Amino acid sequence: MLNENRSERAIIILDMINKFAHVEGSQFEPRTADIIPYLQGEVQYFRERMRPVIFSNTFELLDQPTEKDDFDQQIIQPLSPRSGEILIKKDRPNAFYRTELSDMLFNWKIRNLTIVGAFSHTSVLMTAVSALDYGFSVVVPETCVCANNSEDHTAALHVISRWLTA
Repeated sequence: MLNENRSERAIIILDMINKFAHVEGSQFEPRTADIIPYLQGEVQYFRERMRPVIFSNTFELLDQPTEKDDFDQQIIQPLSPRSGEILIKKDRPNAFYRTELSDMLFNWKIRNLTIVGAFSHTSVLMTAVSALDYGFSVVVPETCVCANNSEDHTAALHVISRWLTA
């Protein structure tokens, strides 16, 4: 997966799981369907260049998970991880909080992150802010993120763009 000639850039795909991004998901958000083609393009770009592709998903630890719960937790089929790609389970919107993400990125000498997925006003915002706190350069492509409503989406993008340009 990691090539000696790769750049210091990685992509983090947040919460693009069946629960939110599949029509049969328990909390399906239709706006996720709009960003899937753009996410596929970004992921393909990183894969072609042998750059790290990292999936980070909100994970619920259930006493007795049902078949539906298992389905909900899976990454959507159009973005299925390939061999060697990383999956980080998180229990908060911030992908860095109580996970090994920062250690992995520092060990790989990653300096630049592209953060995409669901949802711009929660996981994307919290992960982007945390990445900046860790000293990473962050890009959040507007076409690759969404929220449950346009007001939250616009507000999150405004906050992110102010922090990214500060």
